[in-house]
Amino acid sequence: MKKLCALCSGIAVIFFLTGCAGQESGEAASSTPSPTSTGYPSASPSPVAPDPGKSEPSGEASVPANDPDVTPMPVGVAECDGDNLGISIAAQPMASGAGSFFSEITFTNTSGDACLVEGAPSIFNLADSATGAVVGKRAADSGMPEVVQLAPGASAYSTIHFSNAGAYDCATAVADVAKVSPPNWDSSRTITLESPVTVCNTPATYNVSWISATSLF
Repeated sequence: MKKLCALCSGIAVIFFLTGCAGQESGEAASSTPSPTSTGYPSASPSPVAPDPGKSEPSGEASVPANDPDVTPMPVGVAECDGDNLGISIAAQPMASGAGSFFSEITFTNTSGDACLVEGAPSIFNLADSATGAVVGKRAADSGMPEVVQLAPGASAYSTIHFSNAGAYDCATAVADVAKVSPPNWDSSRTITLESPVTVCNTPATYNVSWISATSLF
């Protein structure tokens, strides 16, 4: 009877160990499923015939009409009439210092239609209002060309940069007015400067920037 019980116990242990091993093998196998074959070969993509209604690319880059990085030129907008541009000059003392002084010219569209303005003021002279004499020599224009479209009442800006004439060994003169003309316009207007400026005739001690849609001040 004791031998029979011992035999039964041994058999139970063997079944228990075998069951555990089988369970571990099953879990390992299920963690990495093997692909199931359908018995049919996989389909290969067929080449697509070109659509005769579409032309092949020519190799030249084209820009879509709605590309946000491309600004189309305005169509049907004329150049600003100089007689319809208000002109004012304001000193910028907060931006001045270290031998540099700045003023800003503002051009405002006083007409009822949009117009375009581009370039530096074509005539810009400093003068002594007492004698009418033009003083100072203007240096080359600065800045980048920009076409500005002005809606009625909108403004564009140009910066005047003065260098300290006292830093040069030159004959100086004092100007209290400026004769300004919009780009590509012959007639000028005389604008009183908020603060008289001292300039040299040689070397040139001031320049004027191209007109921009954005004020620097």
